[in-house]
Amino acid sequence: MKNKLLLLALALVFPSLTAAPPPPPPTVSITTTPGVTVPLGIIPTQPASPANTFFYDYTVTDGQSITDAIPVTFCYSSSTGTWASFNIHFNNPAGSFPGVTVPGDTLVTPGFTCATTYIHIDTGTLTLIDPAVPQEFASNINIQTKDKDPNNINVNNNFPTIHLRVRVTPAEHDTACFMTDSEGNLLTDCSGAPVTQSCSNAGRFAITVNSKKNIEVSTNPGQFYYNILWTNRTGAPQVVNVSFAGTGVDPKGANAIHAYAFPPSFSGVTPADFQIVNEGIPGGSDGLITGITVPAGWTLWANDHVEWAGIGNPVPAGIATTCDTANQVLSVTGTISGAVDRTCTAGALGYKK
Repeated sequence: MKNKLLLLALALVFPSLTAAPPPPPPTVSITTTPGVTVPLGIIPTQPASPANTFFYDYTVTDGQSITDAIPVTFCYSSSTGTWASFNIHFNNPAGSFPGVTVPGDTLVTPGFTCATTYIHIDTGTLTLIDPAVPQEFASNINIQTKDKDPNNINVNNNFPTIHLRVRVTPAEHDTACFMTDSEGNLLTDCSGAPVTQSCSNAGRFAITVNSKKNIEVSTNPGQFYYNILWTNRTGAPQVVNVSFAGTGVDPKGANAIHAYAFPPSFSGVTPADFQIVNEGIPGGSDGLITGITVPAGWTLWANDHVEWAGIGNPVPAGIATTCDTANQVLSVTGTISGAVDRTCTAGALGYKK
């Protein structure tokens, strides 16, 4: 009896002598990678703040739709302790972005390596409430774990939040853009026909190379003009700004930008009117011209004088050598802002001559 009492007293005073501490809960680390969409090729942006967020941004015009898929890959990183399984679960999207379907749960067990699942997007036709006013729709998708075995398994809480955003702009029936040479002639395609379609990159240009130095020395045509035209159909005079953003181009000259407004008798893109624009309002070479007044019914024509940015640089590996396979991208996007919001992109493709 005395021995029993002694053991009981020891257990009360020194509990560690009678029971081992419980083991720490098992842990599992999973890396999550949202990828480039298929088929539209939207690359997510990941800002510094808010942390661990991925943004997928789309822009369409009134009456268009989006059909796309976002791949999300989960990979096992490490674990401790003994555990059986858990599920990675996508919460339903919260927000106004239409037509988003999240994937089913992904089961993770100790034999798990990697798995890719897809968020599917099928918006149907996106229609503006007011055809003249742009709208934005956005949703976010959170990821979490569920059905953990054991319940106290600690899965890393580093799952990202995925944001979807689409900007729907008014139809650009009042806006057009083209690439021309320095004389105002439309660029030509591989057949030699002028590229008359707005927002096209069917124009071609040849790149002359110094083969000994492997340097690009000139292009044909030697200079380019991006031209954007907007007809003011709002029924009232408007003051607008025009900005230019280019790929594969450098501004040419101290006043690379010019603008001019034509009265309703304007008949279209011609070399003669092109020269009038180049004698119009100068806008420097910083990619922006502001404060242009366009009377109701008049057509604004603004252009940006550029040259191929590759001149003086080494010939890139894989450069095409025929017109049909041209792959050197020259592109400019013009944006008209103020009372309206219009964007139009045109360009051309180059090849080694």
